[in-house]
Amino acid sequence: MKKLNYAGPSITKLEIESVNEAIRNGFYENYKFHTTKLEKNIRKLLNVKYSLAVNSCTAALHLALISLNIGKNDEVITSDSTCVASALPILYVKAKPVFVDVDPETWCMSPKKILNAITKKTKAILVVHWNGYPANMDEIIKIAKKYKLKIIEDSAAALGAKWKKNFVGTIGDVGAYSFQGAKVAIGSTGGILVTNSKTIYEKAKIYSEYGRTDSKKQYWSDYIGYNYTMPNLSAALAIAQLSRLNELVKFKRKIFSWYEKGLGGLQYVKIKKEYKNSISTYCYPIIEIISKNINERDNILKYLNSFNIDARCAQPRCSMMPMFNKKFKNQEAIKVENNGIILPAAYNLSHRDVLFICKKISEYRIKL
Repeated sequence: MKKLNYAGPSITKLEIESVNEAIRNGFYENYKFHTTKLEKNIRKLLNVKYSLAVNSCTAALHLALISLNIGKNDEVITSDSTCVASALPILYVKAKPVFVDVDPETWCMSPKKILNAITKKTKAILVVHWNGYPANMDEIIKIAKKYKLKIIEDSAAALGAKWKKNFVGTIGDVGAYSFQGAKVAIGSTGGILVTNSKTIYEKAKIYSEYGRTDSKKQYWSDYIGYNYTMPNLSAALAIAQLSRLNELVKFKRKIFSWYEKGLGGLQYVKIKKEYKNSISTYCYPIIEIISKNINERDNILKYLNSFNIDARCAQPRCSMMPMFNKKFKNQEAIKVENNGIILPAAYNLSHRDVLFICKKISEYRIKL
């Protein structure tokens, strides 16, 4: 039986040729050629002034926090429902993550909950455009301006997503995207930081390369930096994928539309949709299982998995993980953890595959 994968890339001759060319020519004096080209292409696509290719979105978030001078005793507000990679960089800089609840409709972080979490120590909001769903940036920007807070956008799964006319990741002070192998566009690994601030960019660049400045001394470092440079081969793959971004996002949205139609009549399934003012990548389509039985979601997952359907649970609350000292009782995030299912959205899925998944979900009867 064919496995219906949670995620997986769309690889064509274009990607293969791009990587092969990088293998032939991307070393010695050309060792940064493809990363530099990727940075240029992303600036043009997103209409931003500065970009920095790095080896992960987590690295980009870490550099963003460093570049905004966030550190010990500072507080950073972020979503409780997200991949832990969104929150760990806050600990890297010895700041304190403050986890807020999510909006019931999209499961992106709630502006009202952000407002309630602000203290004198709050320095930034790390917005998560969770699974490709844009957060409510209008309200978040209002809050940030009122309280003079910086905005970092974790757009790991949202490359190509928009809030109104603007690409998410370009609306705040600094944005971060992922090219990890399960995302909309991939580089096998990698990430990219974008900003319109020269100060943020220059500091991020220094810390991404061992803390080296423009010193004339070879191999000299002035700061405790990191090895965050994106590999040239990853950049070559990402360049090809980026040239197909509209096509890739369009197909992800088509997969979502198939799920929306196939699951629309089920009372025990609520499919999470984008805000009116936004365009989601729907990198990972999300549904909520409506049931009084706390084990129902897990039972459905087991049922789907038995048919080689690679559906997965939504992420657990970050605040419950051992590295974070304070627990937060975020009720909607608890629903995400207990009732959320991320449906398969690999690029090799067909309409028939999605209909099969919808059929199996509808076959599973729940006692409401």
